[in-house]
Amino acid sequence: MFISYAQNFEDVMLNRLFSEQNSGFYIDVGAHHPVIDSVTKAFYDRGWQGINIEPVKEYFDLLQQTRERDINLNIAVGETESELEFFELESTGLSTFDRKTAYRLAEAENFTVNPYKVPLRKLGDICREQVKCQIDFLKIDVEGWEEKVILGHDWENFRPIVIVLEATIPNSPIRTQTNIKTILEHHHYYHVYFDGLNDYYLAKEREDLIHYFATPPNVFDKFIRYSVVNLQNHADNLQKVIQERETERDSLSETLKSKETDISNLNEQINSLTETLQNKEIALSNLRQQLKESDRQNHILQNRLKH
Repeated sequence: MFISYAQNFEDVMLNRLFSEQNSGFYIDVGAHHPVIDSVTKAFYDRGWQGINIEPVKEYFDLLQQTRERDINLNIAVGETESELEFFELESTGLSTFDRKTAYRLAEAENFTVNPYKVPLRKLGDICREQVKCQIDFLKIDVEGWEEKVILGHDWENFRPIVIVLEATIPNSPIRTQTNIKTILEHHHYYHVYFDGLNDYYLAKEREDLIHYFATPPNVFDKFIRYSVVNLQNHADNLQKVIQERETERDSLSETLKSKETDISNLNEQINSLTETLQNKEIALSNLRQQLKESDRQNHILQNRLKH
């Protein structure tokens, strides 16, 4: 059973093409969290590796801690190489270079905006430095900056089989108006699918794979969401805790019964000792009476002897 971590089943769609591959290479631009809503997590767990590009330090650090096989870059990607003001929406996956978008989202959702400068590099340059194999898929999710990423890539020398990129206005179902389709068609990529959030493009040289995009994710993909697995694991852990507590309760109950038996035995011993003590006190009282009578008889005898 395939475990899907991605927000909108992107990894389910990609797994149709790559289900037989235990190794492969991906590039994730705007990687965000290494697990939550991750398009690459399921493939990494299978043995794949790739490049994760994430400008937010919090998520970059998490990638560094959990993706040892991957190349993790704490930068952003664009059309040119420079340094640019970045607007981090804290504790979200909606950080962006677009000031207007950042403050619109912050106002609508009560997010905190943290602006700072980040280094900007071209994806093509990064590939020339780091990529030595076929790129199986490229995922781009940069909150409205997708076209800039596309324009900064070397499409002649580094051609991913599949491109998955966010195609709507951030945090909205409305399509973004861009030139991406025209640009990618110029570089011999077919638009093959839209899932309501992302556009999928397929390299012309791999058009034999186009049938995989004929239907949305469905029961025949044989997958389960990570959130469901996580809940099941949580439920299993809770059940283990309950069983442990029940075992502890039973053990304490047995101990309590044993202590109650000990107390009952002690009470019997106390009662026996109390009865013995009472008997001793009666015997002592009788002896005292006898002693008094003996003293009285002795006193009478002494008086008689005197007379």
